[in-house]
Amino acid sequence: MASSTINEPFVLSSYSSSSSRGKKAQKYTPGVYASAYQSQKANGSDGYVTVAVQADGVHVLDVSTLHPVISHTLGPSTSFSCPPLSCPSSSNASTTYAVIASSPELSSQEESGRTLWVWRHETPASTQKTKESKVILSEGQTAYGLYSCAELPDRIVLLSTNGELALVQADSLEVKSSRGAQKGNVLFAKFVAAEATSLSSKSNGAVMVLVESGSAKKTQLRVLTIDEADSISEQESEIPIESDKISSVSCSNAGTLGVLTTDGSWHSYNLTSNLPSTLNQTSPPLHLSGLSFLSENSRLSVSTLALSSSHVLLASVAAHEVILLLWDLQFSVLLASHSISIPATLSSSTLHIGLLPGSETHTTKSAAAQVIVGQAILILSSVPGKDADSGDQKSHSVVLVVPYVVPTTSTVAAAMGKGEAGKKWLRAQEESKNLTAEEQVRGKLLASMRTAMQGGRPQAAVAAFMKWAPKPEEEATAKTLDYNFVKEVLNISLLTASAEGKAAPATAAYSPEVVRYLLEKRLICSTMVSAPGGLLGALRLRDDWTSIELAFENVLDISEAEIVDTLLTVVRRHRSTKSVAAAAPKADDAMDVDTPAAAGNTNSSVTALPVFLNLMATYPTSHGPLLLALRKYLKDAEDVTVILQVLDGWVVKKMHEEAKLLPTKKDLKKTEQGVWVVVGRKSDKKKKVDVPSLEKIVNLLQIILDASFLSLLQHPPAHKLLRKLQNQLNPEITFGAVVETLRGPLEPFAIAQEKTVKESLIPAQERERERQKGDWRQRRKNVNGGADIGLYKLEELVL
Repeated sequence: MASSTINEPFVLSSYSSSSSRGKKAQKYTPGVYASAYQSQKANGSDGYVTVAVQADGVHVLDVSTLHPVISHTLGPSTSFSCPPLSCPSSSNASTTYAVIASSPELSSQEESGRTLWVWRHETPASTQKTKESKVILSEGQTAYGLYSCAELPDRIVLLSTNGELALVQADSLEVKSSRGAQKGNVLFAKFVAAEATSLSSKSNGAVMVLVESGSAKKTQLRVLTIDEADSISEQESEIPIESDKISSVSCSNAGTLGVLTTDGSWHSYNLTSNLPSTLNQTSPPLHLSGLSFLSENSRLSVSTLALSSSHVLLASVAAHEVILLLWDLQFSVLLASHSISIPATLSSSTLHIGLLPGSETHTTKSAAAQVIVGQAILILSSVPGKDADSGDQKSHSVVLVVPYVVPTTSTVAAAMGKGEAGKKWLRAQEESKNLTAEEQVRGKLLASMRTAMQGGRPQAAVAAFMKWAPKPEEEATAKTLDYNFVKEVLNISLLTASAEGKAAPATAAYSPEVVRYLLEKRLICSTMVSAPGGLLGALRLRDDWTSIELAFENVLDISEAEIVDTLLTVVRRHRSTKSVAAAAPKADDAMDVDTPAAAGNTNSSVTALPVFLNLMATYPTSHGPLLLALRKYLKDAEDVTVILQVLDGWVVKKMHEEAKLLPTKKDLKKTEQGVWVVVGRKSDKKKKVDVPSLEKIVNLLQIILDASFLSLLQHPPAHKLLRKLQNQLNPEITFGAVVETLRGPLEPFAIAQEKTVKESLIPAQERERERQKGDWRQRRKNVNGGADIGLYKLEELVL
């Protein structure tokens, strides 16, 4: 079975160019345009990419070597209207076309966006580059795109933004045929489907699919067929979607049309040679979630590219990363995903994302699995702010190559088992009749929180949750905050997983209010977080040590591995703090501001080692798992020595405390039944204990020594500390042996007290009922004396 993969993208080139937002520019103009082509004599080559850089020139880049093979430097006064086009010929010669938007060489302003420049090269390294120029489009038109296909090798197609088409002879630049513009329509998507035989009854020629703005609630679809005789036939249809709501469109050679809207709905249609008046969807639409373009309501930050059959590659931004998702629209499943970090030059800007097809090769992995090994070209460009001054502004662009492998056809076998993979990126569309009003409100809350967090606005997510959260007077916490809902809220608040299942980056925005609210309500389990390190690992990544301390008090299932892994972080921080303090200047150097001590305060929120060890000692753990965790994480004898130093200080403090064998009168209280019980003092309950009991200290010390004793023996600085601990614990062991002799004489009193306390807890009505039944010995006599059991013998066993 053929599998789909997205491999690690690599940077082809990067540019800094000018981007126009002047009065004449009605929309954003990218700083870089690009197109790709495959050489006829490739023999394993990855092909070429032609890049048109505003205010710079045109460059042809070899994808295999990452170097330019042809460059046309045109100067800062030259700009382009649409992506350039390079066409190879039978020999090593090649031709590059570009439509010029502005240049000093244009004779008049009316030629802007209509003039085609052509460079012809005998060889890629040739220095003789002849340039031709000709006005192609009608007056008032602006070029939208340049296209060519193998079925019509000596023709190129030039499209305008209003849908005008010009079929041009590649050599002489003579217009062989044309199609007029549609009045009032604006072209915003175009495709050349050269192999889409299902769209045309003719065997030869090219098929173009144009998506244009249409009526109020419709989008115009035109399918143009160009044959070898340069004749153009046309079919029209409508897409039942408002054109203003369309973010991106894709169309495969097999005729699968995908339409993505600004609200995340992704519709798919199947185009045939006989188009109906209105297209019908081939499958229910997908409803995307978690991508930034949904909250920004922008067409710029998302792009789709049809790869094969019904497979479509989507690129967008989520959680400060560029997300690549490979979907099968026929079965609505996610086949592969990949995430890449936003380049540093673009990280502080809104991104314009563009996907375009690159080279591809059809291979056969097995007798029944034919796949396409190809490359998509991904262009990331910074978008100047809306508040910036009009005129030319700098725009940074990065051109990347995205290798992929995808089956040539969509199959049930490839889609099976993939349903859960895309759940993270889909918005649930439950039927409202099957959901209660409360469930609908909670679904909207989760969606708004997820969008806010992935958009880098954690305070908005906190405000939405706190507005919904049950108030103290509402006794419905158990009903509204159930396990699954709390799990969703927790994972959204922590952003514990990115597209690849990795932990979210530490630089991601985070606000701890929701997490602490759930912790204080004792609603969180560590198993709710599936990220590496569990709950403590996710909180540690966010540097939220206050919530970590709360977790020890309110979470019951923290694993020993999580605890020791976090302990290692605390120990390393403790050691670095001590080393910085040791390197601090003396009093005569107090005026030196660039001291190591100043640099050591960057992570002051980390819990102190004694505090964390106290939490660890008092938290209920199991001996075996804790021993294994200590052996796994605490391998450095110096780390263990630092812990033993704290435990040694605790032992010294406990030895100087007065031993209390019996409670005082202030610790006792008489119940309603007149039984004395030990309750302790009220002040002791409110006071937090800085040092755990000696029993817990010794238990923790024993496990640590069992796990690390051999490594401590090989670490000379630990020898003195071990001997000191031995000398301090020996008197305690002797004292414990002496006190143990009191167990026998005092045990009957302890048993009697325990029985008395247990009986005092029985309700009065129950005690009266038992008294009326009488003593069990009397009941036995009554049974032996009056029961007629015939041949059977009645025996009673008393335990």
